[in-house]
Amino acid sequence: MSALILNPLEEYEKKYKHLHAENAEKFFEKLVSQSGIDIEKNRETVKQYELYKENLVVLKKKLNIARFFRVLMCVTVLLIPLVVLKTTPKIRALRAEIAEADQKADELLSEAHKQMLPLNQLFTDKDALHIIESTIPLLSFDDHFSAKQEADMRINYDFGDYLENEQSTVDLLAGNYNQNPFLFERKLIHRMGTETYHGYKTITWTETYRDSSGKTRTRVKTETLHATVTKPKPFYHTQVVLNYCSQGGPDLSFSRDASHLEQKSDKEIEKLVKRGEKKLKRMTDKAIRSDGDFMSMSNTDFEVLFDALDRNNEVQFRTLFTPLAQTNMVALIRSKIGYGDDFNFIKLKRTNRIISHHSQGRAINLLPEDYIYYSYDIIRKNFLEKNAEFFKAVYFDFAPLWAIPLYQERPVHSLKPIPDYSQLYAHKEYEALANAMDYTYVVHPKTKTPAILKSSYVGSNDNTDEICVTAYSYDIMKRVVVVPVRGGDGRMHNVPVEWDEYLPVENSENFRVASEEAAKSGNVIARRDGLCIFNV
Repeated sequence: MSALILNPLEEYEKKYKHLHAENAEKFFEKLVSQSGIDIEKNRETVKQYELYKENLVVLKKKLNIARFFRVLMCVTVLLIPLVVLKTTPKIRALRAEIAEADQKADELLSEAHKQMLPLNQLFTDKDALHIIESTIPLLSFDDHFSAKQEADMRINYDFGDYLENEQSTVDLLAGNYNQNPFLFERKLIHRMGTETYHGYKTITWTETYRDSSGKTRTRVKTETLHATVTKPKPFYHTQVVLNYCSQGGPDLSFSRDASHLEQKSDKEIEKLVKRGEKKLKRMTDKAIRSDGDFMSMSNTDFEVLFDALDRNNEVQFRTLFTPLAQTNMVALIRSKIGYGDDFNFIKLKRTNRIISHHSQGRAINLLPEDYIYYSYDIIRKNFLEKNAEFFKAVYFDFAPLWAIPLYQERPVHSLKPIPDYSQLYAHKEYEALANAMDYTYVVHPKTKTPAILKSSYVGSNDNTDEICVTAYSYDIMKRVVVVPVRGGDGRMHNVPVEWDEYLPVENSENFRVASEEAAKSGNVIARRDGLCIFNV
């Protein structure tokens, strides 16, 4: 059996970082051997191409200087015909030389692309995942997120979100670690907030005053009045989250936020811990007086730095956070080896969510486009560097979970049975496919904002799921409200403020989802991970 990761921080530095680099290099060399490309020939082609590109820069500079000189001479001297006679042939020669060099550079670039085509065609969107699987055999990734997997996570692991209708899955990556299911998910999240709108109106009035001599005079005064109104407005943002399911602590919920303690000095952390000890004592004393459940652990470094004080089950919390788990977590939070304390950790019974700062904005998976190029050396550099970055990001998303030994144990399968489903793929897989489409296929015609796409299952036949996708979005209407504002003239003035009213709109359309093979006869709209979405 493959070894568990009992010290994620130390094992990354001493073992897995180097092992993954070796596996990535072996994988790449295997592709190179399979492609049959001539590396040295490509290097020579690329070298010639780059020389022509450098020469083009020099020639274009010479051409610009010659043009400038001709214009300057024509402006400053009277012998314009003589100037034109001397400089024009030189300019023509430079243009011809540039055109020839440009054509030759294009030919060399085309040749370099052809030389690398056999290698570029071998890259797939599974390469990075296969390399990680070879590095950590207990970690495996699935081709698709099936309906059965989704049901298992919901029925047996409390998977779900209280605000699920306010978010839509844009991309996902499912798998399991030692048979504990997980799901990486990039979501588009909608929330309602407010926007403050501003309006202005300039007023003038005449006032009477006495000057320094006591004479009565008049003057015109001007003032710009300012008014504001606050109205509801939808906001959207994306979020990458790792959902990890485990039977450990089945009734326990808690949360903790990233605090980037790795950026603080040892003295600053010591002060933080001392302040935290006082808070822990107050919480413990209060729990004793009120017959509460909270009881601070003796390891105050862990208690303060992990800061999961909203836990609802003290016994299960202590079962999870053994002395080894506490030591691992403190080391992870304080270390500068990975990303330090950049992760939010939310446990909702048997589902754990890791939302790390380093994963926000990153792609959930590497694609062939991340490597493809015309130069072998750059392809190799791209492949090795991007796979190293990707592995590090994935590893340290799992690291807070692997810090807890109980979370690595294989689940006991005496769980609720999963019903037989004719449905093939998960609702979140539907959403990811729908989000890969052009919005115009599904949104309401009046839509002027991003849309939250949600799906429902209609039926299945011929290895194809029929689904209904509903798009929730907003139309925007320009409105004007008049706000009374008192001016310097002592009178009230109506100041117009223009604002946007967001009117909810929705639209539903039916589609089919199937594998590439099953969808051959359909009108495919979008593809991802070997699946297609197409019109009914």
